[in-house]
Amino acid sequence: MAQIGIDFGTTNSLIVAYDRTKHSFDYFNFDMEIVDQPVPTSSTVWFHDGEVIVGSEARKNIHSYAGIEGHHFEKSIKLKLGQENGISVFGQILRPYNIASLILKEIKRIAIEDWQADRSGVDLNRAIFTVPVNFDGNQRRSLRKAAQEAGIAVTTFIHEPFAAIIGYFFTKEPGISTQDVITNLHNLEGKSLLTFDWGGGTLDITVVKVENGKMIEKGTAELTKKAGDKFDEDIAKWAWSKFLDQYGSEYSEAFLEQKRKDNWDRLLAQAEVCKIRLTKQPETTFRLKRIIEEKEIRKTITQADFNELIDDTLIEATNEIDKAMKVAGNNANDIDQVLLTGGTCYIPAVQQKLIKKFGHKVNRVKNADLLIAQGAAVISEMGWLPFLSKDISIQLNDDSLYPIFEKNTTIAAGKEAKKSEDLVCTDNRGGDAKIIIVEGDG
Repeated sequence: MAQIGIDFGTTNSLIVAYDRTKHSFDYFNFDMEIVDQPVPTSSTVWFHDGEVIVGSEARKNIHSYAGIEGHHFEKSIKLKLGQENGISVFGQILRPYNIASLILKEIKRIAIEDWQADRSGVDLNRAIFTVPVNFDGNQRRSLRKAAQEAGIAVTTFIHEPFAAIIGYFFTKEPGISTQDVITNLHNLEGKSLLTFDWGGGTLDITVVKVENGKMIEKGTAELTKKAGDKFDEDIAKWAWSKFLDQYGSEYSEAFLEQKRKDNWDRLLAQAEVCKIRLTKQPETTFRLKRIIEEKEIRKTITQADFNELIDDTLIEATNEIDKAMKVAGNNANDIDQVLLTGGTCYIPAVQQKLIKKFGHKVNRVKNADLLIAQGAAVISEMGWLPFLSKDISIQLNDDSLYPIFEKNTTIAAGKEAKKSEDLVCTDNRGGDAKIIIVEGDG
């Protein structure tokens, strides 16, 4: 049976399968109002009247129902995975992974009921999941729990930048055979690639070098909570400031602040719409009705306005590129290709910043929000597994290192890697022993 890859994203989630004989991809969860291209299902969850609604219907109804009694919305639940705090939904305490599982159950349901994926010989009960580079153990365990609740076994986790590179090379030339793509990957020997993956929740920057036929992570950097969701907040704050300019003198500060809180989810939802429109057109209208009685926000926002709002974050992003290259021992001249992935990379100002820094080396990808899931599907179908690029060792008292997991060890599939060792402490003073786990040289 064909194997699947799942990109469980901050903003959207997608199931993809790859057919190696036909060198083609199947997408198993479109948002149904757009049928001319594969559009991942929104990772928005709407609780109301005893129902749970996931996807585009939930996202677009934030405009009307956010802040209204009897309605609860959860966006960007991926950012909360691994946290101990529960989320109260009408008095019921749910863990972040419980809500994540609702999204996974829905995209699996869509794949079966709407796209007959199971009848197409696709195994929907196990998958490779993509994760950000710095997704820690608690976050991975939480995502694994969510998948288990949805009836999906996690084969392994793949870092999103690696999946993006595979997805890019497997989609850049229509009609090319699987074997020819693999040959092209081998031709990258000695090349350095920088992936700039900017989605809804985080920016992940990774410098990868191909050595001995393997992709080795050489340097990473990130911006957390400064991505597509942050840009929505920037636009929402801009819109609210325009409302205050017009009506602020008529009400008390406390009253206006409460109205801002009451309408915040609606403001964010409309801001997201404007952000998407501004990737393709020079201006758009931010309109939100019934802020206070019949008073509304109706203001034109231009690309220039938007660029000014996000410029400080773009500067931070380019600084993080320099950090990643410094860790990798590279500069801009050493980078052979730059790959832009994630929905935030559709923003023209983001592309312009990268082109200014790297010139013609920048690959602007039309399907930037699909690449990671496509790469995961290829990796899953081909049976490729990640491996350790460095030893994982225990540091001994004389500063020597005792390897526990050696370099080039394949990371365990379907379960967390475990190994037991018996250690004897020779210090006769008693007390507690401190074990120091270190990552060896690459």
